[in-house]
Amino acid sequence: MKSQIRILLNDLNEYFRSFSKIAIAVSGGIDSLTLALIAGRSHSNVDIFHAISPAVPQEATKRVKLFSDIENWRLNLINTGEFNRNEYITNPLNRCFYCKDSLYRTISNAICDQSRVIFSGTNLDDLNEFRPGLDAAKIYNVTHPFVELMINKASIRHLSRNLGYDQLAKLPSSPCLSSRIETGIPIDS
Repeated sequence: MKSQIRILLNDLNEYFRSFSKIAIAVSGGIDSLTLALIAGRSHSNVDIFHAISPAVPQEATKRVKLFSDIENWRLNLINTGEFNRNEYITNPLNRCFYCKDSLYRTISNAICDQSRVIFSGTNLDDLNEFRPGLDAAKIYNVTHPFVELMINKASIRHLSRNLGYDQLAKLPSSPCLSSRIETGIPIDS
């Protein structure tokens, strides 16, 4: 298994080196943080974007700030304004689309650089679930390295350990706080 993880890590390092400028949307969970760790260690031109929102657990924001301090990231804390969108707060079945649309639009506007690619921590296992946010990702040409390289959640946990972050590898999945409210019940902060 260790040799497989080294191969995956090498593949990811090579993958990131093929881009001139990188922007990564980081939620504070294992997938996006692991992606940011690998990109930040293998590439010199990486910007990390983290949304500050009532739907993002404060622990996730603290975790992102801690990793940023340790890894010396260029961290951008952004307000994506999803709570200003009626489509979001009415909490339809595809609420995640509107959240991710707000996120990727905000990142796109912040980078103002067509050569900078936006990356997400979406992994292979995520494709087996209902993820309307992936439709928003398509609009903004968001790239999913874990999907492209056929990497699942278990492998991401192994990658985190290999990078020296056992605590990160043990994090449970943690969707946004809005996902805990039944569809159709309006969301407020």
